[in-house]
Amino acid sequence: MAFFGSQGSQGSQGSQGSQGSQGSQGSQGSQAHAGGSAGPFLSEALITTRDGIARAWTGNGVLTDTAVPGAWDAYRKMAARPRAAVLDHEFGKLFDINLPSGTEGQITSDVVDATFLVKLVRPNVDPAFVADQLPFLRTYADLRLDRVAEIQGQTNDLLSYFGALSYLDSEAKKRTVELLQAVLRLVTILEMRMKLHFDFPRPITASASIQPIIQTPGHGSWPSGHATESFAVSIVLWSLMNVGSAVTAFDMVNDHEQPARLAQRIAANRTIAGVHYPTDSMAGAILGLTVGEMIVNFLEGANKTPARDFDGVNFSGDFDLATLANEMNGASDEDIIAVPSDILSSLWAVAKAEW
Repeated sequence: MAFFGSQGSQGSQGSQGSQGSQGSQGSQGSQAHAGGSAGPFLSEALITTRDGIARAWTGNGVLTDTAVPGAWDAYRKMAARPRAAVLDHEFGKLFDINLPSGTEGQITSDVVDATFLVKLVRPNVDPAFVADQLPFLRTYADLRLDRVAEIQGQTNDLLSYFGALSYLDSEAKKRTVELLQAVLRLVTILEMRMKLHFDFPRPITASASIQPIIQTPGHGSWPSGHATESFAVSIVLWSLMNVGSAVTAFDMVNDHEQPARLAQRIAANRTIAGVHYPTDSMAGAILGLTVGEMIVNFLEGANKTPARDFDGVNFSGDFDLATLANEMNGASDEDIIAVPSDILSSLWAVAKAEW
């Protein structure tokens, strides 16, 4: 199954996956000219300019075809939105979704020789779940005044926060930013299909006393999209920040590296806001880290990548990096049985060269 389009929309919270120049994926939009924005006045001026300087032209000319179809040279000459569409197709081909039961969902991949890459098992909706998870929302609510600016900013922008960890200028790190935007769109497609499948009730439905400080998004709670997206970005960015060194998602989390701490804080902010349980963040972190790590390993030409599962039924407690590392401990190393396309391998090589 291939995935297309600009996803990353957190419902009423804003378009998470659409960052900067990517904009609306389905529309080609208004194309800018070399010196400014397109518009009727500029078009009229260009007409009169041509009329004033053009000599008699009979329609003759010379057209030289130097393109290599589907190669990096063709890709790099495309405008931002068409490039985004190409990347959505290239990354989308790598993943599929299997839903064997109402309580289980799997992310699979044809490039990994395994039954699943990620398996998530939905928690039970019962009094035991409420008794375990809702007290965390009560405790975390005390942090709302401290975190409200972060919470509001992170409803539709995650990359700015990761850009504070390292230099993510849209020109100097053009391909890095482009890659991270594509990762955001990809994992949003995966998480949203899981949310639809599990349809887990949001905290606001459990108690009127929660009173979220942002609008509760119009989709299921489990897994957390913000956790999925922030942890997927964290491992891809951490790999680029450590070009030349072998890094793993487990080590990043277990060693409490800065990108992992940021991703954890972003996920926790959603519980502070009153729209997610800690278990939502745990499921999202497992999903995001595993998909992100598979992308890195695949693009690096590695032979193996971890497959992970998370059983929400048997999880209790809070979400933190130590608990996350413990949940990641049971990963199995699976064979990667394919190689990336020229576009993806070239994008990765150029992104690495920016560091």
